Amino acid sequence: MIVSAGKSLGNEGVHMVREPGFPYWSAGFLISGELEVVISGRTTSLHNRSCVVIPPHTPYELTVRKRQREIWMIFDPRPHFLETLLPEDGVAETFSVDFVGSDVWSAVRTGLDDLLKWWNAPQPQLQLAENAMEKVLLLAHWLHDERQPSQVDKRINDVLALINKRLTDELTVEDLARASGLSLSRFAHLFRERMGVTPMGFLETRRMEQARNLLLTTDLPVQQVALMTGFPNAQHFSTRFRRLAGQTPSAFRLAPKRRFGELHPEQDGE
Repeated sequence: MIVSAGKSLGNEGVHMVREPGFPYWSAGFLISGELEVVISGRTTSLHNRSCVVIPPHTPYELTVRKRQREIWMIFDPRPHFLETLLPEDGVAETFSVDFVGSDVWSAVRTGLDDLLKWWNAPQPQLQLAENAMEKVLLLAHWLHDERQPSQVDKRINDVLALINKRLTDELTVEDLARASGLSLSRFAHLFRERMGVTPMGFLETRRMEQARNLLLTTDLPVQQVALMTGFPNAQHFSTRFRRLAGQTPSAFRLAPKRRFGELHPEQDGE
C-alpha cells in the first residue's frame, strides 16, 4: 500500500531528520543532484540516478549536498512483496543502489513516472501506481543483489560484527584474525579480497565515520570524541583526521566542506 508519494526539489544545505518509530518503509530515487543520508552513524552519498530504500522504525538524517530532484515514496508493502524486500534472515535492512551504467534505469524512470501519474487516481486505477512502485523497487532490489560480492565469508562477517561491537576498544589485526579463526596472513588476504581494504584500514574508516557523526551532531570536546571512537588520545585522532580529511576535527565541525565518502584510509600496512 502506498501511504504517500511525490516529487521534491531541494536546495543545497536542506536538512531533514526522521525520528525513531516511523512505522512505514521509505524510498527515494534521486534523479539529479546529490544527497547524504546518515543511518546508525554510517553515511551513504547518493548521486544522479541512484536510490535508497529504508525500513520502518529506522531513524536517519538527510542533507542535500547539491541541488536535487527526487521522486520519493512512503509505503507499507503488501505481504507477498515484503518477502522480496527482506533478506533470508527476515531482518529488514537499508540498501542503496547506483543505476549509472545499468540498462534498467530507463525502466525505473518509466515506472517512477507511472507511479506519480496514478498515485492520486481512484480505484481501480490506483492499482497501477501500486504496480509501478513494486516494479521500481524490484528493479532496485535485483540490481543491488546482482552487484553484491559472491557472499562475504562468514568468518569475515564475524570480524565485521566484532569491529562494530568493540569499535572503541584497542583492536589489532591479530585480534581480528583470531576472531576469524584464520592465520594472520590468510585472514589479511581474505579480508582485503572480500572488502577491498585492509582490516586496519576498515577499522579506521568505521571509527572515522562515527567520529564524523559525533562532530556534526554533538558538542562533545574533540578529546572525548577521540576516546569514544577508539583513538588513544586527541592528538593522534586529530593527526589522522587531518591527514584523511584535509582539515582538523574542529574546522570540520565548523565548516564540513568534505563528505566522509571522500575520506579514504591510506593502505600503509595491515
